[in-house]
Amino acid sequence: MKKLFAMLLTVSLLMVSVGAASTQPSNWAQEAVQTAQEAGLVPETLNTSYDTVITRAEFCSLAASLYRIWEANGQLKDITLSSVSFTDCTDEDVLLCASIGVVNGVGDGRFSPDSPIQRQEAASMLHRLAVLRTDYADSTKNKMPHVFLDGENIRSWARSDVYWAYNSGVMTGTGDNAFDPTGQYTREQSIVTMLRLYDASYAALPVPNAEAPYHTVLDYSGAGVSRMHLEDKDGNHLLTDFEDTDGYFYDITVFGDWVGLMWNEHTNVALYQPATGKRIDGYYFDGIDEKNGVAWAMSVDGDDALIVYADGTTGKIFIPETMWSEGRAIVWADANTLAAIDKNGNTLWQYKTSVDQDTLFYGLGDRLVIEKGNTNALLANGKLGAAQAYSITPSKWSTNYIGGNNGYYTLYDQNGKALTSSYANALDEVGQDIYCCWVSDTQYEYFHCAAGGSPTTLFTVTVTNGHPGVLPTDGAGVYALQTSQNTIACFDRFGSVLGTIETPFMLDNQINITFEKGCVRVTRIDIGVDATVQTVLYLPTGEAIA
Repeated sequence: MKKLFAMLLTVSLLMVSVGAASTQPSNWAQEAVQTAQEAGLVPETLNTSYDTVITRAEFCSLAASLYRIWEANGQLKDITLSSVSFTDCTDEDVLLCASIGVVNGVGDGRFSPDSPIQRQEAASMLHRLAVLRTDYADSTKNKMPHVFLDGENIRSWARSDVYWAYNSGVMTGTGDNAFDPTGQYTREQSIVTMLRLYDASYAALPVPNAEAPYHTVLDYSGAGVSRMHLEDKDGNHLLTDFEDTDGYFYDITVFGDWVGLMWNEHTNVALYQPATGKRIDGYYFDGIDEKNGVAWAMSVDGDDALIVYADGTTGKIFIPETMWSEGRAIVWADANTLAAIDKNGNTLWQYKTSVDQDTLFYGLGDRLVIEKGNTNALLANGKLGAAQAYSITPSKWSTNYIGGNNGYYTLYDQNGKALTSSYANALDEVGQDIYCCWVSDTQYEYFHCAAGGSPTTLFTVTVTNGHPGVLPTDGAGVYALQTSQNTIACFDRFGSVLGTIETPFMLDNQINITFEKGCVRVTRIDIGVDATVQTVLYLPTGEAIA
């Protein structure tokens, strides 16, 4: 009996503990959740377990509540409901949301009501719901791209929705300029964003990016010698009392809160923070991964490198073997062990090797080519791939590599399996999982191929100005390619076309395609007696920005 009582008491305490932990929203969400409840936005079934992942059906119950409030207030456009049914769901809120186009099925007549939703799916559903309001503004402002750190993972079908959700303040990122498009979404996050959609005064509008605190000014360059100085954003000349330089240096590298300085006939180097006066002598920047906010600072004697972060902090000291790429690098854990690390210095994998038997070649991020005898192999994910007798160029982003043999080039996976046929003269990685090859004297073929996958042809274009080179990119998985004399295709790293830009002028060799804060800037320069410059800014979807 005592044993039974003890068991019941334990179960009771567990139930109280679980209930206490899940009946209140997180601190950041409490006020917004309470406001949403008072507005009638939150169904009773969602007034608990706020930090749990929301399901597709539960999200529909929230959306249906908001829809009915708008309907009662006369805030909806004229909407024609379509007839919808699912084999695995008869919930009236789900059927309502499907009939107004806010959600779709998953195929084969199913809805999958208990499946969780991703953040990018939530953005799409919220945008489709917002479009139904009479006061929905289809403004260019809300369509403007935002270059998230992990923006390459946003799928084409959600990209415009994510931009809208961010610009309108309905959904924010997850910190550090990330959106986490494939991450899961909780009940409290869903309730808060539904409140922001219900009343724009609760929106969390994005804060403009802060202007860079410092910039370099080149005063002189010639005969292999440069002279430059540092200014703040107001144009004030800085570091005028630094050593005996009067504020003039042979080289200055700006990285976040840091500046790398070189002075006195190149013999003196230091890392310096103008804002705090923090100084690290004997180190210079050598390998910066701007996107991930991490860099190597090499010692003057070349014996080690210090991890340096853009926010002004520093990390561990390593002996590096590769430069930073995508927040990863390969270092020496000891005299006979290579290790891949992330930007925080955490070990991802290790590989035992001997410099007496192996020759280390070109490396990038967490991939490295190793020669054994007369063969080459790619080291990736802690494993050495198949040995090849030809040259190897590792991919920047994946475990694919390009093998070159007597002027012919083939894309291989890490195991040495050929993923493509062989191409004469050129096969280049021009973007994330995007490659181009020379298929004739004047034509290049662009194709998509993920790690170990099958290639899919994207475009075949005529090239009149030589080797096409790396594609213009926003830095987060969106690319632009001239496809004809007056068209430019924009596509993502999955190979999905986002839009086609049709320019008002013919594109020729004097054309310059660049990205500016996620938008495509097309500039044409007409050289002659009356030289003119034409420039137009476009959204990646192809819409010109006035």
